[in-house]
Amino acid sequence: MKMIPVSYDDQKNINAFSKLNNRSDEVQELLVTIKKELEDVEEIETEMELMDEDELIMYKLDSTFVHLPASEVLALLQESLAKLREQSESLENERDTCVEGMKKLKAVLYAKFGTSINLERD
Repeated sequence: MKMIPVSYDDQKNINAFSKLNNRSDEVQELLVTIKKELEDVEEIETEMELMDEDELIMYKLDSTFVHLPASEVLALLQESLAKLREQSESLENERDTCVEGMKKLKAVLYAKFGTSINLERD
């Protein structure tokens, strides 16, 4: 096998790929967590819509539980849903940006190193 010299720019590209790959993994883990939370809150919201508006519900604010009318709890849940959806969308965009950057770097690195470099997940 022929040794291909690795230039400073090549090493920068390899490091950039590694950073994007790691960040993509981190973002994916966060997305899984947020999507699970989103599902849970959506389920609770559906149940809350079936309740009487004036019925008192125990709602957790930070580390304290308070009794609030169901209508107020529903409004708070809808705010939480909006924030979670926004976070999810932002993370999906960041993940897509990482994947796109990795594709570009893969093309450059494979063009130079061919099968001498492995950038695929095992």
